[in-house]
Amino acid sequence: MSELINDFPFLSIYRSQRNPQEANVLLDQDFQNAERYFLNIFEIGLFEVYEFLYQYCKSDLQFENWLITLKGEEFYQQKCIAFNKWYEHKLNVDDFLGVHALTDLELAFWEANGYLQLSSVFSEEDCDNVVALICETLGVDISFPSTWYPQHDKLQGLMLQLYQGAAIEKIRKNEKVFQIFSQLYQSQDLIANCEKVSYNPPETANYKFKGSDLHWDIDFNLGPQYYIQGLVYLNDVPINRGAFTLVPGFHRKAEELLKRHNPEDALDEIKKTEKIKYLDGKKGDLIIWLESLPHAASPNNSNLPRFVQYVSFQKTNRDV
Repeated sequence: MSELINDFPFLSIYRSQRNPQEANVLLDQDFQNAERYFLNIFEIGLFEVYEFLYQYCKSDLQFENWLITLKGEEFYQQKCIAFNKWYEHKLNVDDFLGVHALTDLELAFWEANGYLQLSSVFSEEDCDNVVALICETLGVDISFPSTWYPQHDKLQGLMLQLYQGAAIEKIRKNEKVFQIFSQLYQSQDLIANCEKVSYNPPETANYKFKGSDLHWDIDFNLGPQYYIQGLVYLNDVPINRGAFTLVPGFHRKAEELLKRHNPEDALDEIKKTEKIKYLDGKKGDLIIWLESLPHAASPNNSNLPRFVQYVSFQKTNRDV
Protein backbone atom coordinates (compact mmCIF):
# COMPACT_ATOMS: atom_id res chain seq x y z
CA MET A 1 0.00 0.00 0.00
CA SER A 2 1.37 3.40 -0.93
CA GLU A 3 -1.05 5.49 1.08
CA LEU A 4 -3.55 5.17 3.87
CA ILE A 5 -6.79 3.49 2.79
CA ASN A 6 -8.84 6.09 4.62
CA ASP A 7 -8.29 9.68 5.62
CA PHE A 8 -7.43 8.73 9.19
CA PRO A 9 -5.33 11.52 10.73
CA PHE A 10 -5.58 10.16 14.26
CA LEU A 11 -3.38 7.22 13.30
CA SER A 12 -0.45 9.57 12.84
CA ILE A 13 -1.38 11.63 15.90
CA TYR A 14 -1.54 8.53 18.04
CA ARG A 15 1.79 7.20 16.83
CA SER A 16 3.49 10.56 17.43
CA GLN A 17 2.04 10.85 20.95
CA ARG A 18 2.98 7.27 21.84
CA ASN A 19 6.56 7.77 20.73
CA PRO A 20 9.00 5.60 22.73
CA GLN A 21 11.47 8.51 22.68
CA GLU A 22 8.86 10.68 24.43
CA ALA A 23 7.61 8.11 26.94
CA ASN A 24 7.46 10.55 29.87
CA VAL A 25 5.45 13.28 28.14
CA LEU A 26 2.26 14.21 30.01
CA LEU A 27 -0.78 13.69 27.78
CA ASP A 28 -3.95 15.75 28.09
CA GLN A 29 -7.32 14.28 29.00
CA ASP A 30 -8.75 14.70 25.48
CA PHE A 31 -5.98 12.56 24.01
CA GLN A 32 -6.39 9.90 26.70
CA ASN A 33 -10.14 9.74 26.01
CA ALA A 34 -9.47 9.48 22.27
CA GLU A 35 -6.90 6.75 22.89
CA ARG A 36 -9.42 4.69 24.87
CA TYR A 37 -12.03 5.07 22.13
CA PHE A 38 -9.50 4.18 19.43
CA LEU A 39 -8.49 0.99 21.25
CA ASN A 40 -12.07 0.01 21.96
CA ILE A 41 -13.58 0.66 18.55
CA PHE A 42 -10.73 -1.26 16.88
CA GLU A 43 -11.01 -3.95 19.59
CA ILE A 44 -7.32 -4.02 20.41
CA GLY A 45 -5.54 -4.12 23.74
CA LEU A 46 -3.34 -1.40 25.16
CA PHE A 47 -0.31 -3.64 25.74
CA GLU A 48 -0.40 -5.27 22.31
CA VAL A 49 -0.45 -1.81 20.67
CA TYR A 50 2.38 -0.56 22.87
CA GLU A 51 4.44 -3.66 22.13
CA PHE A 52 4.09 -3.10 18.38
CA LEU A 53 4.68 0.68 18.46
CA TYR A 54 7.65 0.56 20.81
CA GLN A 55 9.42 -2.48 19.38
CA TYR A 56 8.56 -2.76 15.69
CA CYS A 57 6.73 0.21 14.18
CA LYS A 58 8.72 2.59 11.95
CA SER A 59 5.96 4.42 10.02
CA ASP A 60 2.25 5.27 9.91
CA LEU A 61 1.89 2.89 6.97
CA GLN A 62 3.41 0.05 8.95
CA PHE A 63 1.02 0.86 11.81
CA GLU A 64 -1.94 0.72 9.44
CA ASN A 65 -0.79 -2.55 7.88
CA TRP A 66 -0.43 -4.09 11.33
CA LEU A 67 -4.03 -3.12 12.18
CA ILE A 68 -5.30 -4.53 8.86
CA THR A 69 -3.40 -7.79 9.35
CA LEU A 70 -4.74 -8.13 12.89
CA LYS A 71 -8.39 -7.22 12.23
CA GLY A 72 -9.02 -7.46 8.47
CA GLU A 73 -9.27 -4.76 5.78
CA GLU A 74 -13.06 -4.41 5.77
CA PHE A 75 -13.14 -4.14 9.57
CA TYR A 76 -10.37 -1.53 9.44
CA GLN A 77 -12.16 0.61 6.86
CA GLN A 78 -15.45 0.54 8.80
CA LYS A 79 -13.79 1.48 12.08
CA CYS A 80 -11.81 4.33 10.50
CA ILE A 81 -15.04 5.91 9.31
CA ALA A 82 -16.74 5.39 12.68
CA PHE A 83 -13.78 6.81 14.61
CA ASN A 84 -13.56 9.88 12.38
CA LYS A 85 -17.24 10.65 12.96
CA TRP A 86 -16.74 10.41 16.70
CA TYR A 87 -13.52 12.39 16.67
CA GLU A 88 -15.13 15.19 14.69
CA HIS A 89 -18.10 15.39 17.11
CA LYS A 90 -20.56 14.11 14.50
CA LEU A 91 -22.16 11.44 16.65
CA ASN A 92 -25.63 12.26 17.91
CA VAL A 93 -26.06 12.48 21.67
CA ASP A 94 -27.90 9.38 22.76
CA ASP A 95 -30.98 9.66 24.97
CA PHE A 96 -31.31 6.73 27.32
CA LEU A 97 -34.16 4.58 26.02
CA GLY A 98 -35.00 2.95 29.31
CA VAL A 99 -33.47 -0.53 29.16
CA HIS A 100 -34.33 -2.26 32.44
CA ALA A 101 -31.97 -5.18 32.88
CA LEU A 102 -31.82 -4.77 36.66
CA THR A 103 -34.61 -5.06 39.22
CA ASP A 104 -35.47 -2.38 41.77
CA LEU A 105 -33.90 -4.53 44.50
CA GLU A 106 -30.68 -4.85 42.50
CA LEU A 107 -30.58 -1.11 41.90
CA ALA A 108 -31.13 -0.42 45.60
CA PHE A 109 -28.28 -2.79 46.47
CA TRP A 110 -26.07 -1.02 43.90
CA GLU A 111 -26.82 2.38 45.39
CA ALA A 112 -26.08 1.19 48.92
CA ASN A 113 -23.04 -0.99 48.28
CA GLY A 114 -21.48 0.24 45.02
CA TYR A 115 -21.28 -3.25 43.53
CA LEU A 116 -23.44 -6.09 42.20
CA GLN A 117 -22.92 -9.81 41.70
CA LEU A 118 -25.29 -11.24 39.09
CA SER A 119 -25.63 -14.97 38.54
CA SER A 120 -25.56 -16.87 35.24
CA VAL A 121 -25.15 -13.82 33.00
CA PHE A 122 -22.94 -15.86 30.67
CA SER A 123 -23.44 -19.41 29.41
CA GLU A 124 -21.18 -22.22 30.56
CA GLU A 125 -20.13 -22.78 26.95
CA ASP A 126 -19.04 -19.17 26.49
CA CYS A 127 -17.01 -19.32 29.71
CA ASP A 128 -15.46 -22.67 28.83
CA ASN A 129 -14.37 -21.33 25.44
CA VAL A 130 -12.42 -18.47 27.03
CA VAL A 131 -10.86 -20.85 29.56
CA ALA A 132 -9.79 -23.09 26.66
CA LEU A 133 -8.22 -20.10 24.90
CA ILE A 134 -6.32 -19.06 28.04
CA CYS A 135 -5.07 -22.62 28.55
CA GLU A 136 -4.02 -22.91 24.91
CA THR A 137 -2.16 -19.60 25.09
CA LEU A 138 -0.32 -20.50 28.29
CA GLY A 139 0.20 -24.20 27.55
CA VAL A 140 -1.87 -25.18 30.59
CA ASP A 141 -3.57 -28.59 30.83
CA ILE A 142 -6.10 -28.64 33.68
CA SER A 143 -5.59 -32.41 34.07
CA PHE A 144 -1.87 -31.95 34.82
CA PRO A 145 -1.01 -29.56 37.70
CA SER A 146 2.62 -29.59 36.59
CA THR A 147 1.56 -27.34 33.67
CA TRP A 148 -0.25 -24.77 35.82
CA TYR A 149 2.75 -22.48 36.41
CA PRO A 150 3.89 -21.33 32.96
CA GLN A 151 6.39 -18.63 32.09
CA HIS A 152 4.85 -16.48 29.37
CA ASP A 153 5.72 -12.99 28.10
CA LYS A 154 2.05 -11.92 28.11
CA LEU A 155 1.46 -13.04 31.70
CA GLN A 156 2.14 -10.20 34.15
CA GLY A 157 1.26 -11.21 37.68
CA LEU A 158 -2.31 -12.51 37.33
CA MET A 159 -2.98 -10.47 34.19
CA LEU A 160 -2.74 -12.15 30.82
CA GLN A 161 -2.46 -9.53 28.07
CA LEU A 162 -4.70 -11.48 25.71
CA TYR A 163 -7.28 -9.42 23.83
CA GLN A 164 -8.06 -11.22 20.56
CA GLY A 165 -10.18 -14.29 19.83
CA ALA A 166 -13.81 -15.11 19.09
CA ALA A 167 -14.38 -16.47 22.61
CA ILE A 168 -13.17 -13.27 24.30
CA GLU A 169 -15.12 -11.14 21.86
CA LYS A 170 -18.37 -13.02 22.55
CA ILE A 171 -18.11 -12.29 26.28
CA ARG A 172 -17.22 -8.66 25.55
CA LYS A 173 -20.24 -8.18 23.26
CA ASN A 174 -22.80 -9.98 25.43
CA GLU A 175 -26.08 -8.09 25.01
CA LYS A 176 -27.25 -8.51 28.60
CA VAL A 177 -24.00 -7.02 29.89
CA PHE A 178 -24.45 -4.04 27.58
CA GLN A 179 -27.98 -3.54 28.92
CA ILE A 180 -26.78 -3.69 32.54
CA PHE A 181 -24.08 -1.08 31.96
CA SER A 182 -26.52 1.03 29.91
CA GLN A 183 -29.01 1.11 32.75
CA LEU A 184 -26.38 2.06 35.34
CA TYR A 185 -24.85 4.73 33.09
CA GLN A 186 -28.31 5.85 31.92
CA SER A 187 -27.04 5.82 28.36
CA GLN A 188 -26.79 3.45 25.41
CA ASP A 189 -24.00 5.58 23.97
CA LEU A 190 -21.38 3.05 25.11
CA ILE A 191 -18.64 0.95 23.60
CA ALA A 192 -17.05 -2.12 25.19
CA ASN A 193 -13.50 -1.63 26.46
CA CYS A 194 -11.01 -4.09 24.99
CA GLU A 195 -10.20 -5.76 28.30
CA LYS A 196 -7.75 -8.51 29.24
CA VAL A 197 -8.16 -11.84 31.05
CA SER A 198 -6.70 -13.21 34.27
CA TYR A 199 -5.17 -16.48 35.42
CA ASN A 200 -4.65 -17.27 39.11
CA PRO A 201 -3.23 -20.76 39.87
CA PRO A 202 -3.13 -22.29 43.38
CA GLU A 203 -0.30 -21.42 45.73
CA THR A 204 2.31 -24.08 46.39
CA ALA A 205 5.57 -24.30 48.30
CA ASN A 206 7.29 -22.91 45.20
CA TYR A 207 4.59 -20.53 43.88
CA LYS A 208 3.09 -17.64 45.80
CA PHE A 209 0.21 -15.34 44.88
CA LYS A 210 1.28 -12.75 42.28
CA GLY A 211 -1.72 -10.43 42.49
CA SER A 212 -1.97 -6.88 43.80
CA ASP A 213 -2.91 -5.99 47.35
CA LEU A 214 -6.07 -3.97 48.02
CA HIS A 215 -6.03 -1.06 45.57
CA TRP A 216 -7.94 1.46 43.45
CA ASP A 217 -7.80 1.83 39.66
CA ILE A 218 -8.40 5.57 39.89
CA ASP A 219 -6.81 8.44 38.01
CA PHE A 220 -5.95 10.50 41.07
CA ASN A 221 -5.50 13.61 38.95
CA LEU A 222 -9.29 13.48 38.53
CA GLY A 223 -10.34 11.72 41.72
CA PRO A 224 -13.09 9.08 41.99
CA GLN A 225 -15.54 9.16 39.08
CA TYR A 226 -18.77 7.30 38.34
CA TYR A 227 -16.89 4.62 36.45
CA ILE A 228 -17.94 0.97 36.54
CA GLN A 229 -15.48 -1.91 36.46
CA GLY A 230 -16.40 -5.54 35.96
CA LEU A 231 -15.26 -9.14 35.70
CA VAL A 232 -16.67 -12.53 34.77
CA TYR A 233 -15.99 -15.71 36.72
CA LEU A 234 -15.12 -18.19 33.96
CA ASN A 235 -15.12 -21.14 36.35
CA ASP A 236 -16.58 -21.75 39.81
CA VAL A 237 -14.84 -19.64 42.46
CA PRO A 238 -15.33 -20.74 46.06
CA ILE A 239 -13.92 -18.44 48.72
CA ASN A 240 -10.52 -20.18 48.69
CA ARG A 241 -10.06 -20.07 44.88
CA GLY A 242 -8.75 -16.52 44.65
CA ALA A 243 -12.14 -14.91 45.23
CA PHE A 244 -12.53 -11.26 44.27
CA THR A 245 -12.56 -8.93 47.28
CA LEU A 246 -13.83 -5.39 47.82
CA VAL A 247 -15.01 -2.94 50.48
CA PRO A 248 -18.80 -2.58 50.11
CA GLY A 249 -20.28 0.90 50.37
CA PHE A 250 -16.96 2.70 50.30
CA HIS A 251 -18.04 4.84 47.32
CA ARG A 252 -19.74 7.05 49.91
CA LYS A 253 -16.51 7.55 51.88
CA ALA A 254 -13.71 7.56 49.30
CA GLU A 255 -13.73 11.22 48.31
CA GLU A 256 -13.63 12.48 51.89
CA LEU A 257 -10.89 10.05 52.90
CA LEU A 258 -8.76 11.05 49.91
CA LYS A 259 -9.01 14.69 50.99
CA ARG A 260 -7.26 13.77 54.23
CA HIS A 261 -4.78 11.15 53.03
CA ASN A 262 -2.74 10.26 49.98
CA PRO A 263 -3.95 7.07 48.26
CA GLU A 264 -1.37 4.79 49.91
CA ASP A 265 -2.10 6.04 53.43
CA ALA A 266 -5.83 5.94 52.73
CA LEU A 267 -5.60 2.25 51.80
CA ASP A 268 -3.62 1.53 54.97
CA GLU A 269 -6.41 3.13 57.01
CA ILE A 270 -9.08 1.19 55.11
CA LYS A 271 -7.37 -2.13 55.90
CA LYS A 272 -7.44 -1.24 59.60
CA THR A 273 -11.00 0.11 59.82
CA GLU A 274 -13.13 -1.48 57.07
CA LYS A 275 -14.43 -5.00 56.49
CA ILE A 276 -13.22 -6.61 53.27
CA LYS A 277 -15.79 -8.85 51.60
CA TYR A 278 -14.84 -12.00 49.65
CA LEU A 279 -17.18 -12.78 46.74
CA ASP A 280 -17.41 -16.48 45.98
CA GLY A 281 -19.38 -17.32 42.85
CA LYS A 282 -20.28 -19.66 40.02
CA LYS A 283 -19.16 -19.94 36.43
CA GLY A 284 -20.91 -17.22 34.42
CA ASP A 285 -21.32 -14.75 37.30
CA LEU A 286 -20.80 -11.06 36.54
CA ILE A 287 -19.35 -8.80 39.25
CA ILE A 288 -19.43 -5.04 38.71
CA TRP A 289 -18.23 -2.30 41.04
CA LEU A 290 -17.61 1.44 41.15
CA GLU A 291 -13.97 2.44 40.83
CA SER A 292 -14.13 4.14 44.24
CA LEU A 293 -14.40 0.73 45.96
CA PRO A 294 -10.99 -0.62 47.00
CA HIS A 295 -10.67 -4.14 45.60
CA ALA A 296 -8.29 -7.01 44.85
CA ALA A 297 -8.04 -10.65 43.92
CA SER A 298 -6.98 -13.01 46.70
CA PRO A 299 -4.58 -15.95 46.98
CA ASN A 300 -5.79 -19.23 45.50
CA ASN A 301 -5.64 -22.02 48.06
CA SER A 302 -7.92 -24.45 46.22
CA ASN A 303 -7.19 -27.39 43.92
CA LEU A 304 -7.79 -25.60 40.58
CA PRO A 305 -6.77 -22.33 38.88
CA ARG A 306 -9.15 -19.38 38.78
CA PHE A 307 -10.03 -17.88 35.39
CA VAL A 308 -11.48 -14.38 34.84
CA GLN A 309 -12.30 -12.05 31.95
CA TYR A 310 -12.66 -8.33 32.62
CA VAL A 311 -15.54 -6.33 31.13
CA SER A 312 -16.30 -2.61 31.13
CA PHE A 313 -17.57 0.14 28.85
CA GLN A 314 -16.58 3.65 27.77
CA LYS A 315 -19.06 6.42 27.10
CA THR A 316 -18.70 7.41 23.45
CA ASN A 317 -20.25 10.88 23.65
CA ARG A 318 -17.26 13.25 23.80
CA ASP A 319 -19.34 16.05 25.35
CA VAL A 320 -20.26 14.02 28.42
